[in-house]
Amino acid sequence: MTHPRAWPLGLLLCCGLNAGPHAAEPPPLALRSARQVNLEVLGVSTQLGHLRSGLLQAMQAHPEVLSAKAAADSKAIELEAAQYARYPRFQLGTGAGSSSSQGDGGSESYRVVSATARMTLLDGGVISSRIDATQANSVAFEMAMKSTSQKVALDALTAYMQVLRFENKRTVAQSAVAALDELSRLEQRKVDLGAVGENDLRMTRSRRAAFAAKRQEFEVQLADATAKFESYFGFAPQPSRLPALAIPAQWKPVSQQDLLARVEAQSTELAEARSRIEHAQALVRQQEAARFPAVEVVVAKTRDPRGVVYADSTRTGLEFNWNFGNGFDLQLKVKTALAELANQEAKLEAVRLQLAQLSNTAWGQAQAGEQKVSELAGAVREAALLVQGRRRMLEVGRETLLQVLDAQVEHDLQLLDFVDAVADLRTNELRLARVSGRLALDAASDAGWVGQLFAQGGSSGLLWLAQGRCPVTAGCPVPEAPQGGVAVAALRLHLERELAAR
Repeated sequence: MTHPRAWPLGLLLCCGLNAGPHAAEPPPLALRSARQVNLEVLGVSTQLGHLRSGLLQAMQAHPEVLSAKAAADSKAIELEAAQYARYPRFQLGTGAGSSSSQGDGGSESYRVVSATARMTLLDGGVISSRIDATQANSVAFEMAMKSTSQKVALDALTAYMQVLRFENKRTVAQSAVAALDELSRLEQRKVDLGAVGENDLRMTRSRRAAFAAKRQEFEVQLADATAKFESYFGFAPQPSRLPALAIPAQWKPVSQQDLLARVEAQSTELAEARSRIEHAQALVRQQEAARFPAVEVVVAKTRDPRGVVYADSTRTGLEFNWNFGNGFDLQLKVKTALAELANQEAKLEAVRLQLAQLSNTAWGQAQAGEQKVSELAGAVREAALLVQGRRRMLEVGRETLLQVLDAQVEHDLQLLDFVDAVADLRTNELRLARVSGRLALDAASDAGWVGQLFAQGGSSGLLWLAQGRCPVTAGCPVPEAPQGGVAVAALRLHLERELAAR
């Protein structure tokens, strides 16, 4: 009996691709276990809820986000303080001492209490400019906080993709080891019967050891990726039951020009840079306004109970103050503010160029990645069918074990490349979403895009496999989970019959 090539569990997890017209309707599976499917759905749904809540928590309470939020809150307080400068200012003072008497040459002690209220009427625009400066600075720090939140979201989702990547690669290596073990047992029987020598058997064991070493390497990388995943999402994942990550269709730009326009309009980095320019412009206006005089209304009340120094009186009037300084300090402050403005304008252009470069790079990589995934999918399909065909020919003595081994190893290596290609494609799509501001939280509905991101992949790889949604084509060898399962066995039987009919 032939044994179809086993594919890794959850290959579609990091793929999220449609199977095309072949996957329009899942094949009927009479042996499918409803209880098994229900347990799978329950496991995926549980992890789905943890993923959504964990991602939202990371975007709002990660240490980097909290640090940026604290800085933004401090600037908001500074804005409030600047606005209070328009209100009257109150001062209460008291003094005590002695004063010489004009009559007898003696001295008298005194105690004075004074209260003053001041309110600025005209200042040339100093207060208004200071408010504008602090408001622009507050907006800049708020945009920086949003940028940090999006960065954390990208890092968390990248860690998620790394878990899927190395889980699938580990399963590919495990499946390859199992297939080579099967060939090794077959060849060992031939050696025991004296039909062949041991050279092919040694070659099989050598390649089996190579894939076992790869499996160990992938397990180490998976452990590292899982640790990083836990640091963001706050729970230990079950990689075999993680849902697929699918980028919402409305996130994908229709053209490179559309992407650049979206970046220009929605990027929080550009918004932050523009706010810093507004802050610098307001500082220039503030320093220029300081050249003009200030007019204040003053109400002062002084009380000297013994009348030694002051007579009790209330003073109301206008004060005219013109601060000339030493003649140079105001001019230097204006020049400093103008230099800072030029600095911020240059930084804006630098940010714009950097974002354009990142956008163009991510766009090119995404376009090339889609083509690469498509080509590798076809290559994996053909390699899998070649392995299956050569195994059948080996059983009837028309192929050598070395030829089967070559086909087997080639298929496994292509499958590893396919997993990497799909994971890289999804990562580049996430970078495109990040640079265009798609990963920002919506104040009205903070769970909006987070729900969409995982909703299209609300099934584990095993469940999709049981539905016949193979990521390459219908009729391809089936990705079998290590634990097997009634649904997988039924689908294997279905595809075996389909291949036999050809």
